[in-house]
Amino acid sequence: MNRRDLLKKASLGFGTLTLTPLTITLFQSCKNDYDWNPYFFNSNDINLLIELSDIILPSSEEIPGAKELELLKFVDIYIHKVLNENQKQILKETFTFFSSEYSDNLKKSNASTLNNLLKYYLIENKNKHDIWINNFMKTKDSNIYIFLNSFRELLINAFKTNEYIGKNVLVYRPVPGEQKGCVDLQKTTKGKAWTI
Repeated sequence: MNRRDLLKKASLGFGTLTLTPLTITLFQSCKNDYDWNPYFFNSNDINLLIELSDIILPSSEEIPGAKELELLKFVDIYIHKVLNENQKQILKETFTFFSSEYSDNLKKSNASTLNNLLKYYLIENKNKHDIWINNFMKTKDSNIYIFLNSFRELLINAFKTNEYIGKNVLVYRPVPGEQKGCVDLQKTTKGKAWTI
């Protein structure tokens, strides 16, 4: 198996969220769904996932985080409506390993335990990422890494395509003018990425 296939497996092949009519509909349904009941995740796990998403994308004075933007709601609906059954099964199995590791390591506060797990799997052991990908779902560490990496990717993509972030943080022009191929990003957008 080549490295590209392994990387696709590690992130479940989500790629970036494309703005299809289905994705736009999902965003609209998330905005209007005040009595949200999780579709994919168990309602008992929502508080854990909200805390995890808040550590991955915390809020600051200038930019709201995952909790304020309710990104978990979108991620849950996106998994339920867009991912295929194989991807859902992988995500469910890897989440089970993650939640059991979280329960086993629960010593102090929830945020401290989650922060330690994120550091261990995503920052401190970058040299083991290839090993965990090669052992795709064969070891506990592989499963936990795959879940955290995939969940982080889904959250970041939801964040970048969120309406508030798109209009107020990133550069947004619903109908861009002329197309210029090679321009200085600092001059055109002050270093900000484009929304669309």
